[in-house]
Amino acid sequence: MKVKKVKCFSVVLLTSLMSGSLFSSQVFASETATSEAVLSETASPEMVTSEAVPSETEDPETVNSDEISQESYAEKNYENVQMNSEPVNESNINKDKDKDGQLTYFKEVNGYIPKVDEVIETEVPTGNGECIGDKVTKSYTDEVDLNAKSVMDTNLDDYSNNGYLEKVKNPNNHPKADSSNTDEDLYGPGNLEVQHWQDGPNEFTTIQNWRILFATDYAINNAVLTVTLPYDNVSVTNVTDWVINRYYPAVTNNNSIYTNYMVPLNNSFDGNIATINFGNIVGYSAFGMIFSKKFDTPQDFSNDLKVTAARVTGTWKSDELTADSKYIKSSKTESSIIWQNEVCPIPIDPDTPDTPDTPDTPDTPDTPDTPDVTENQNRVTSLSNKANSNLIEKNTVKTVKSNNVGTLPKTGESKSTILSVIGGIILLGFGVVTILRKKYSLK
Repeated sequence: MKVKKVKCFSVVLLTSLMSGSLFSSQVFASETATSEAVLSETASPEMVTSEAVPSETEDPETVNSDEISQESYAEKNYENVQMNSEPVNESNINKDKDKDGQLTYFKEVNGYIPKVDEVIETEVPTGNGECIGDKVTKSYTDEVDLNAKSVMDTNLDDYSNNGYLEKVKNPNNHPKADSSNTDEDLYGPGNLEVQHWQDGPNEFTTIQNWRILFATDYAINNAVLTVTLPYDNVSVTNVTDWVINRYYPAVTNNNSIYTNYMVPLNNSFDGNIATINFGNIVGYSAFGMIFSKKFDTPQDFSNDLKVTAARVTGTWKSDELTADSKYIKSSKTESSIIWQNEVCPIPIDPDTPDTPDTPDTPDTPDTPDTPDVTENQNRVTSLSNKANSNLIEKNTVKTVKSNNVGTLPKTGESKSTILSVIGGIILLGFGVVTILRKKYSLK
């Protein structure tokens, strides 16, 4: 038996939209902007809405039905992204940027990637003991891998609530959006997303904002948040208090479970990549930070759309987990076994008898000789004469016997029979004498 251990990583493929020049200088200035100043640019505690930037949509009454297109802007420009659409109504028609009568939103990929150890045993007997195959045992590990990504594109419908390419979420933090979905494979053990907004359209903007929301349902050891921005020289603002006390209560109807603050041990920048080290964090904790980029002159990003990504790594604290812990796969999750390349002998059906051999063809018997008719006729004549002779003899005896009376003693010989014989001899003698007498008299 051969054993091979493989470490598996799930890979999510997305169309890469990230671009932008990298500069040598960097700014990590949580002191340069207060959370209140940054939050004042957003109009809703739930998410940043399109009201955060000057509205360029027409009044609903001026929208002509002839202007409604058959295919949305998102479908034309993001072919590799799954989407959901819903008809507009009077309350949201201003968000229909492309005037197609639909609000089309990205259907983000689940950014939670459970890690798996895979052990392959080759040529081992299967459960029935009759076959052999490769036994593949998959066991989940406690490695943390959460991912989020979004694109800034003001041409999307309701763009600041749209453009999410990857996100980690579950009904604890997105109950309204997920109340009808029972597929736990679409969820993760917390929330990680990159919210985004800017102060103008793609063709004319002077500031872009990326807000990272991170919450976990379970404790993580050595937790690290890495944010990959499309540029460096950004300012940062810690908005954890807003996330815990305003955002999650708003989206959960004041039923938020995220009440513990994540406090970074240290922060650092390497060009456009920010690293935030938390150390060990407890379950039901949350964190928020805004990364802002201000440009000296208005920028045209219509052909250079910006993307920001976030990733959380670390180790799940497995002693606080069970096999029934929701929205998570860990070392406490039951392993799975699958069989590959099975080889089984072909069974013999006992009910099917062997086919008997074909019997030999018997030899053709010899043709009998033609009987001799003349000889047979002679035989019949001889037998007939014998039968007649016997019949005469029997009649003669019967005649003699009928003339005899009495019997001899117990010897069984009849007196009449003896007398008949003597009489026959006498008669024969007289007959012979008579014949001789006639013969000589003729002479």
